[in-house]
Amino acid sequence: MTAAVASGSSSAGSALPDWLAESESYEPLNDRSTFIEKNLGSIGSALAEVADGGQPELVSSPVDRLLCRVSPAMRLLGLISAIICVNATRNMTFGYIMLAVVLVALAIRPARLMKTVLFGGLGIAGLSAVIALPSILIGQYEAPARLFIRAFITVSLTIGLARTVPWNRLIAGLRGLHIPNAVVYVCDVTIQFIDILGRSMLLLLDALRLRSVGRNSRKLTSAGHIIGTVFLLANRRAKEMGEAMLCRGFEGEYRIAKERMLTAANAVYTCVITLMIAAAVYFG
Repeated sequence: MTAAVASGSSSAGSALPDWLAESESYEPLNDRSTFIEKNLGSIGSALAEVADGGQPELVSSPVDRLLCRVSPAMRLLGLISAIICVNATRNMTFGYIMLAVVLVALAIRPARLMKTVLFGGLGIAGLSAVIALPSILIGQYEAPARLFIRAFITVSLTIGLARTVPWNRLIAGLRGLHIPNAVVYVCDVTIQFIDILGRSMLLLLDALRLRSVGRNSRKLTSAGHIIGTVFLLANRRAKEMGEAMLCRGFEGEYRIAKERMLTAANAVYTCVITLMIAAAVYFG
């Protein structure tokens, strides 16, 4: 009798609770995180690619292989001259010629570089055209189209130079143009920190995505926290970088190796820039 009672109590005590018998399958509800994943993610990716210029897959086109032989100082001068000529001429014939040149050069470039230039150029050009739309009310019907073309040419040339020339060569080109050391220092630190902060933002977005499963109504607040964290990281790393440069004996002066300016590539590039300036003056 005692044994039967003991066996019954043990079987009752070994029974599983109801909550342990339930299925553990979990299907999270669909949630929309377009603002964080697309907007902040695209901004972080763009910032992370700032210092990735000069990669082999980006300079594989014939145009970029030829331009890589030109000194960075000459290319910076050519970019500044092209921007001034495109925006200073009133006759749009010169703008159409430059647009054709930019599109032809873009068509023979790698798909990755083409995508970057098109997205950046069309985005800024479209915004410029929208800003110029009120000019139609006062009879300036061609103003939005002109601003669109000029903005697209300017942004395309700038992105093309930034993505095909490494940042250290660009800094050397600035110093080769005898830009003051203070300005070169600001540009150097800015380029490096944009790259670092872009990668930090992507890491924070990945961490947020892994910790936010299912529907979450506080993702916009989390996006604000990410931006604030990136700002704090920028402040801390700026101090660390300044202290590291002082410890390594940086005195505020950039010393670069002298490059030969009298080369065949520089001569051809100078002739092309001269012809461009002459065409701008001719068309007015």
